[in-house]
Formats: sequence, structure tokens, C-alpha cells
Amino acid sequence: MKASVTPPRGRATAEDVEATFAGLDQASYYDVLGVGALADYVAIREAYHDCAQAFHPDRFLFVGDEGLQRKAYEIFKRITEAYNVLTDPVLRRRYDDARADGHVRLPPHERNRRLSADERAVQNGLARLYVRSARAKLEAGDLVAARIDIRLAASLDDGPVVVALRDEILRAQASRVRA
Repeated sequence: MKASVTPPRGRATAEDVEATFAGLDQASYYDVLGVGALADYVAIREAYHDCAQAFHPDRFLFVGDEGLQRKAYEIFKRITEAYNVLTDPVLRRRYDDARADGHVRLPPHERNRRLSADERAVQNGLARLYVRSARAKLEAGDLVAARIDIRLAASLDDGPVVVALRDEILRAQASRVRA
């Protein structure tokens, strides 16, 4: 069952909450945000913003129906979970593997991934993804791809973490050329 939480006209009604909640357990993270499996970071971020705004639990505080409020809260939590998994390249890869095996969610122990101190120091979310990717590629020895990713990160955030990683990649490339 394909269940998107993207409400009509961007504002969730009580009926939208009920219908979405009914299909939530069968919805993939992609379905929850209403994006395709090839969606990029920007598309996922925009979908998250739209869904989170439409289903934010505060919108249902004064409805007087505690059951509806609880359902809106559960939907909002799943929207946030979907965003957190799909915007993290490592978690997204794990999720896509799990999804191929028929799972619609990652277990909590697999989706809870703490940011490193370096990642926390990078303010721009997209730059943080590029830093993470550049670090992984550097560790795997793919220096050309690491340099591309760190250049993309530097175009968004030129803080000390990005500069230090760029320098590390350049040193690794220089030592490889000398060898």
C-alpha cells in the first residue's frame, strides 16, 4: 500500500490525519514524504518541510480530540524519522537494503546514528553530507571522488572542519603522486 502523508493543498485536516495514520505502518520512508527512491537531498528536505508543517502536532492542540492529537504526533515522528534516514547517506543505504528485503522502517538501533564532532561543527546540512561522503571516500582510497565532495562542501561551508579535511585529501593525493 502506498501511503503518502502529503496532504491536499498542504494543510492536513482531521480526515487527512485519520487516513494517513491508517496507512502509516505500511508506508515506506519514501511514501511518507511523497518522494521517489531517487530523490535528492533538496527534494527530500522540501518534502519534509511541507509534510512537517502540514502535520505538526501543534496544529491539532485545540481540536479537543486527544486521539487525533496522538495520531498527528505519531505521523510527525514518522515524517522526522523518514527525513533523518533518507538524508543520511549511510542510513539511506542501509534502509534501501532493508527495503529490498520487505521492511518499511529501519529498527531503532540501526537508525540512531550520532554525528561526529566534525559533522556537528559543519553548520550547513548539505555541506555536512558532503563532508561525511568525502571522509568515507578518503578512507576508501577514492581520492578523486573525495576531492569532488569536499569541493562541494566548501562551496556551502568554508569552516575549519571543511578546510582541514580538504587539506588532508590534498596531502593524500600529493603523497600518492610521489609514491
